[in-house]
Amino acid sequence: MAHTTPDNASMEQVRELLMGTQLKDMENRIQRQEERFMQEIADLRDTVKNRVESLENFMKSEASSLLHRLQEEKTERATAIKNEQRERAESLKAEHKDRVDAMKQDKRERDDAVAQLNKDLAKKEEDFERKLTTLSSTLDTAEQQLRQLLLAESARLSATTEEKYKEALSALARTAAQLRHDLVSRSALSALFTENAVTLAGDLTIAEGEGSPTKTTSGTDKAAVAGS
Repeated sequence: MAHTTPDNASMEQVRELLMGTQLKDMENRIQRQEERFMQEIADLRDTVKNRVESLENFMKSEASSLLHRLQEEKTERATAIKNEQRERAESLKAEHKDRVDAMKQDKRERDDAVAQLNKDLAKKEEDFERKLTTLSSTLDTAEQQLRQLLLAESARLSATTEEKYKEALSALARTAAQLRHDLVSRSALSALFTENAVTLAGDLTIAEGEGSPTKTTSGTDKAAVAGS
């Protein structure tokens, strides 16, 4: 032993006394064997320690590699999820943009259609106003021409009526004059007939005294004169 106590010293003395050198040699051999065992144990401990350290390093390396792979996989999955989310978001955004653009386009087309309709209506209204103005002017002109024509026709009819009236008056005057002339002629003729009748009547009165044949003839002549 490297360090001895008083008890150990006493025991050594007893051993030396009892067993002598043989015991001491055996003890030395046991001590060397123990030292060799201790060295082997130490070597084994070192070997186990080295192996454990190697195993720990391997496990750490494997764990680190596994963690790295897991981290990479997690990162890849997260990236894939982010990419998918981004793609979905971009797709939704694009779809929303397309819808908004379509709505804007539809609204723009509707606004253009409404504007075109208003423009067409304004043009048609302007054309209608122009046609109405033209028609009104035409009607005014036609009315003036018709009024002038009516005035001219009225004047012509008045002149014609006046002329016809004058002609009628002239005809009436001529007719009246002719009638007066005829009346005078008839009066003269009647007076002549009356005078002849008186003369004949006187002759017949004279003849009655001379004979009946004469009376008969006179009666016949009287009838003839009356018939005339």
